[in-house]
Parts: sequence; C-alpha cells; structure tokens
Amino acid sequence: MSIAKAFEDLIKSIYELFASVIGGSARIIQTFLTAVIGFFTGLANMVVDVVRGLVDVVGGVGQFVLGNIVILGIIAAGGYLYLNSQQRQGRPITATKKTT
Repeated sequence: MSIAKAFEDLIKSIYELFASVIGGSARIIQTFLTAVIGFFTGLANMVVDVVRGLVDVVGGVGQFVLGNIVILGIIAAGGYLYLNSQQRQGRPITATKKTT
C-alpha cells in the first residue's frame, strides 16, 4: 500500500508542478495585457483631457472677449486713430531707439 501511495503522491506532485507553472504563466500574461491595456486607456484619457482643456481655454477667452467687447473696441479704436494720426503727420511708426 505504501508504494501505491508514494506513486500517487508523485503523480499529484508532478500535476501540481505543471498546474503551478501554467497558472504562473497565465498570471504573467494577464498582468502584461492589463498593463498594455492600461497604457492605451491612459493615453486615450490624456488626449481627451487635453482636448477638454483646450475647449475650456478657448471658451474662457471667448467669454472674456464677449464680456469686455466695449473696452476692447475702445482700445482698438484708440490704437487705430493714433497710428493714423502719426502717418498723417509724416512720422514713421518705429520703436524708440536708446541713446547711451
């Protein structure tokens, strides 16, 4: 009876060895695939967040312009009138030069 029991234990041990190796390999493959999928999911989420951020920035600039359209119009008209008056007087529109 002990030889049969020893042989049975040997067969069980060999089975458990193969089951452990196959299970470990499956876990490694699963972990690798999870990492790859997580990488591409994170990449897609990053692109979505960047696009949302750009939309928020453009929307914020648009709201600023619409909220201050009168002030911006007055500033633009003042600059236009200043440049026209400088050109009519014959002065070139240039940056001032430093003298040392």
